[in-house]
Amino acid sequence: MRTVAVLSITITLQTFSAQEKQPQSPQKWEIYKNYYLTYAFRNNPSLVQELYKDSAVQTMLNDRNKRFDDGKNCSTTECLIDALKWKDSEISILNNKFQDLYVKNKNFLNFIENTVFRAGKYKKQESQNPKEMLQKALLQDLTAMNNVIDIYGAGKKPDYPEIDSISFNVKDKNYIELLRNVRFDVAADTEKNAFDQTLLSAIRLLEINERWDAAQLEPLTKTENKEAFEKIKKTDFSKYPYASLLILGAGPQIYGQKISPLGILRSRQALRAYQKGLVPFIIVSGGRVHPFKTQYIEAVEMKRYMIDVLGIPSSAIIIDPFARHTTTNVRNAGRMIMDYGFPKDKWSLVSSSKTHIDYVEKTMDKRSLKELGTIPYVVGKRISDLLLEYKPTPEVFIINPVEPLDP
Repeated sequence: MRTVAVLSITITLQTFSAQEKQPQSPQKWEIYKNYYLTYAFRNNPSLVQELYKDSAVQTMLNDRNKRFDDGKNCSTTECLIDALKWKDSEISILNNKFQDLYVKNKNFLNFIENTVFRAGKYKKQESQNPKEMLQKALLQDLTAMNNVIDIYGAGKKPDYPEIDSISFNVKDKNYIELLRNVRFDVAADTEKNAFDQTLLSAIRLLEINERWDAAQLEPLTKTENKEAFEKIKKTDFSKYPYASLLILGAGPQIYGQKISPLGILRSRQALRAYQKGLVPFIIVSGGRVHPFKTQYIEAVEMKRYMIDVLGIPSSAIIIDPFARHTTTNVRNAGRMIMDYGFPKDKWSLVSSSKTHIDYVEKTMDKRSLKELGTIPYVVGKRISDLLLEYKPTPEVFIINPVEPLDP
């Protein structure tokens, strides 16, 4: 059994500032998108050292490390899953120290307020003070890790089981051997860092389930969206009534089908709007969703269709390869509108079928509030059966902790 060397901890991921650089690998993108506080904290070695100096934290992490190490002797999946997860008592000790550092350590205070809070990735209630918000953010990260382990390790039913379920039969007698190998792999990467054991267990389970969807094609501004991203900087938006047109997803229902019939028709709607000069940019949104475990990314295939068949220039097309629902089609497009340099005072358009746009205009607020915890957009005028005005709000950046494939 290993003893955690808490005072000589090595940060094995990145040492650059979360504010200055993008993640440099798919694994780092997964951590950044799902657990931003944890990601940013781990990239600040001096603050990590402050945490590890605390005797209660040292004791807890040594005990936690023993529990993780003892997992190699588990004979049931339940025992092994428990070894991978944070316990409530461990979370409580970490929270107590984070609260203490916030009050007593100016560097930690500055980090929380100017890096974590400023990023806008955690929801804040008006009545919450900063300490309560910090507590909520830490609890969100650690419980979200546990949730991933429950779904993609233990086989717990996700909110949308038909598209998001585990890839394995957890009742198969050989399944526990796969989990043992996950634990061994994480142990090799966390030999001197028990703080990362649950984090990397969650990340590794997502990986073996082929569910690193949140990281796919990143960084988009240097891959699929590079041309459009550069063109935005040179575009005179005053020449267009609207900043962009979002085409809502319509995933195929047949395995092996790249683009659905509705996807074709919606792409043609985008062509008309583009040719009329309504917008300079089209946003196509949709991830690897339908059917279950499809290898095709809907937004990528729609972009290819628009370029190869419709003749729309690639520099006019922005893709969101992550969204799994209408709510996240709109939220994710909003993230890009606010991140990519679109004019803040200009409306965009969203397009789909009439019934779909009826839903967005009249009833989607309730689902957004239920599933995202916020309504990260405002709607404007209905300019036709198929076109609706909308604008994103800063709430688009809030992480959804129960949706690890598109947080």
